[in-house]
Amino acid sequence: MKILQINKFFFLKGGAERYFFDLAELLSEKGERVSVWSARHPLDFSKREGFLKDFKKVRRIFWNREAVKKMEKVIEREKPDVAHLHNIFGHFSPSIIFALKKRGIPIVMTLHDYKFFCPNYKFFTRGKVCFDCLKKRNYRACFYKKCVHNSRIKSFLGYLEGKWQRDFLKAAHKIDMFLAPSLFIKEKALEWGIPFDKIIHLPNFITIDNLEKIRQNKDEKYILYFGRLSEEKGIALLIKAFLKAVDKEADGWKLKIAGDGPEEENLRKIAKNEDGVEFLGRLNSEALKEKIFNARLVVVPSLWPENFPYSVLESFALGKTVLAAKIGGLPEMIENGKTGLLFEAGDKNDLAEKILWAMSQPEKIKKIGENAREEALKKYSSEGHYEKLKRVYERIKND
Repeated sequence: MKILQINKFFFLKGGAERYFFDLAELLSEKGERVSVWSARHPLDFSKREGFLKDFKKVRRIFWNREAVKKMEKVIEREKPDVAHLHNIFGHFSPSIIFALKKRGIPIVMTLHDYKFFCPNYKFFTRGKVCFDCLKKRNYRACFYKKCVHNSRIKSFLGYLEGKWQRDFLKAAHKIDMFLAPSLFIKEKALEWGIPFDKIIHLPNFITIDNLEKIRQNKDEKYILYFGRLSEEKGIALLIKAFLKAVDKEADGWKLKIAGDGPEEENLRKIAKNEDGVEFLGRLNSEALKEKIFNARLVVVPSLWPENFPYSVLESFALGKTVLAAKIGGLPEMIENGKTGLLFEAGDKNDLAEKILWAMSQPEKIKKIGENAREEALKKYSSEGHYEKLKRVYERIKND
């Protein structure tokens, strides 16, 4: 089968890109004919370049004529049987959906984020979870809450874009099948109005690592967070909970934070130069893998409703116990006390108590990590993912 994979970025920016690259490799290994299409130069919407250039960038959000022309050339050259969309909004715009349908190409789209339902992608604004745009189905809350970069102008554009793609273009109607990595996002998609028979729950997959190939250091007493340093990720909460925990159990424990982002300076202030909190910066793949493997515990302290984060899957693959917030799709991934640990989202005291328990129970934490790895082998294997996805492709192709 000829499969066209489409994503606006062609570098490892986040979970959508990770899946995009891994899936293209998996499909190729299975003998499928895969072609990929991405933007050569990502658009920087935060940079002001004069009225005319800024206007052209804004126009592309709503309808990218250049993308349509290039899409038509790709279709003519590749003649795909199926197109699989990932992260396309803001750069390609819904215009490419119409270009594909004009040529009769069946379309499947993975819901990596909440863009269809929430203009700022996250269901999170002003430090709180927010479902206003989903419930009211009019996106006005985005404007009056200034949900996009705390900017009235950008939030107004977010409101207009949402109305444009939902009510005028009806872009979702053109997509033959949606893939929901979590049951949480499937529920929200149904609430938004996507028909039940057009959405399938298909979790992301992970390649299970050969642990013998990973270099082990001495057993260090540290807890690890890795990912983007932004408000919705809850790292400030984690630092406060950790400092509270080590007040009671100060036996050489450290919190290591890997990654970068807009909150780094603020997080360093919250850490108060404590020796127990270490900022590692962004690590390459092998260095990060080693840090995960040697951590006693990985924490995902999210304040926003995560969809189906790779940070959990990667930790499972390395046999690590994950302590995660009970929010979004995270509780679907973790059976509390068996394949991981859960705490009440936003609750510093509960998080501190769970950290203290993990510090005092090394054997139980090790066993939970082993269970998580075994569970990941069963539920999130590349083989099982391919078989399910192949059936989806064949279904929409034949329909």
